[in-house]
Amino acid sequence: MASRIITIKRRENTTNLPDHVYAESKRRIGSVFTKTGDIYTGLTFPEQKKFLPYILGVDPNDPAFGKEAKRYFRNMTIEVPLEGVQLEAGADESGEPLNVMDYVKYKFVIGHPHVAGDEGSLSTNRSFKYYVYDEALELEEDFNELEYRKKAYKEFIKLTDNEKKMDMVIRLHLENPSKMDAKTKELFLEQMVEENPLNFYEIVTSKNLELQAFIEECITAEVVRKIGNSLLLGDEKLGDTMEEAILFLKDKKNSSTLTTLKARVQQYAE
Repeated sequence: MASRIITIKRRENTTNLPDHVYAESKRRIGSVFTKTGDIYTGLTFPEQKKFLPYILGVDPNDPAFGKEAKRYFRNMTIEVPLEGVQLEAGADESGEPLNVMDYVKYKFVIGHPHVAGDEGSLSTNRSFKYYVYDEALELEEDFNELEYRKKAYKEFIKLTDNEKKMDMVIRLHLENPSKMDAKTKELFLEQMVEENPLNFYEIVTSKNLELQAFIEECITAEVVRKIGNSLLLGDEKLGDTMEEAILFLKDKKNSSTLTTLKARVQQYAE
């Protein structure tokens, strides 16, 4: 049995009402219609047949079931006070909701056109008036971020003993390491870890790190031209994306192109 309490919260006051009036006003999530003109339920038909009999007291095989289900969702109203409203969205060991009524409301809410999936999504749509706050999910996300931060710092420590690899990682952040001294490089890389540990970790551990950094060096040296996302060596296209260019240069059939690129970059360095 795993309880999972989610809270439906109001977005901050964006109305013309004074904050104290907004706080005391009644806010409700109510019924809406889908694009096809049906009453919105948030449930699949099998879910309606499974859960609604507990609420409606009507057998799913009863001819009146569909009509009663529509009436129920047409009259659906969820009051959302300033502090929010909590719903039990957890399930038991067999996957059955711990609280059927709360679960039906939860399903109704998470797909509702006026409810954002989280607070960060409020800015993506002005029609969002509420959002879902899931403390357990946020805790898990925070823990995962911590884990990646720890992994990223481990890679950072190892990286500082390999200046050649440091240069590669810096190049993939679209900066030129040749313009930095050793201390500046370390500080720059630490800032990368702080700002986006997941991105840093993925770059450092990429099996294509060396080749991708080399392509970026070719671009800096203007040996390779970048037009949009396409990468060109003269009139020869290496790929329409960085991924395609990497695959192209890894192919042994194109070893002569790779040799040419290395020679031209060497000339640029001299």
